[in-house]
Amino acid sequence: MVYWRIIRKSYRRNLQYRLSHVVNNVASSIFGLVFIAIWTGVLSGKQVYGPYDVKTMGYYIAICQSVLWMTTFLSPGLNVQIAVRSGAVSLDMIKPVHYLWYMLSQEFGRLLYNACYRSVPIGLLLGLAVGFFFPSHLFTYFWFILSLLLGTYVGMLLFYLAGISSFWTTEIRWVHLILLSLIFGLGGQMIPIDLMPGMIGKVAPYLPFSAMIYYPVMTLLELAPPYGMLVQAGWALALTVVALLVTNMARRKLEIQGG
Repeated sequence: MVYWRIIRKSYRRNLQYRLSHVVNNVASSIFGLVFIAIWTGVLSGKQVYGPYDVKTMGYYIAICQSVLWMTTFLSPGLNVQIAVRSGAVSLDMIKPVHYLWYMLSQEFGRLLYNACYRSVPIGLLLGLAVGFFFPSHLFTYFWFILSLLLGTYVGMLLFYLAGISSFWTTEIRWVHLILLSLIFGLGGQMIPIDLMPGMIGKVAPYLPFSAMIYYPVMTLLELAPPYGMLVQAGWALALTVVALLVTNMARRKLEIQGG
């Protein structure tokens, strides 16, 4: 299958950067330890709200730091804007594969690499600090993988839509920064979204950003609400439709900068 070959090729291309990524893993682990220390200070000796005691919050942050490398730390714009700027997008568009699936396959190969050489090592390092969480039901692992794949898919589509906006504008940096801010702020990376106050706490669980971080983490902790995966599946479907429509519009819009 051609898309599987693209995924394998992208995975193998990233293998040559394994040693350089060790530094990133250490930095990400330190960032996670800082978050764990902050939350330990906040929760120690305080009344516990919901399921978040000190131990559970430690698990939450450790899993969160690992999940980020699958769902959030993606290539900006999936590098669509670079292809538009160089003109390579014209060759990509005429390939006998759908442009959307071609770009997603390339990124998914890189994310598989991240899963093996970033998420797992970071999870092990942080697990040594806070302990390892093991679900009580075997099926939880299956639901976690499904939730993680849905979160990864939603993330790739959001980044793809940011990237393909370069067909209409010469700069996507601000779109990318705004997208990252929304993911970190409303996805549950800094604060579990069920701890958010007021209207934000009511709306955030139904946004695509929670599908990328909060629900995969809570699924593994066996604390996800029953509708969590429905939210993820709904956004995956809706963003797929939007991405396909925008891709068709981009095909008609195709203009190469400088030529």
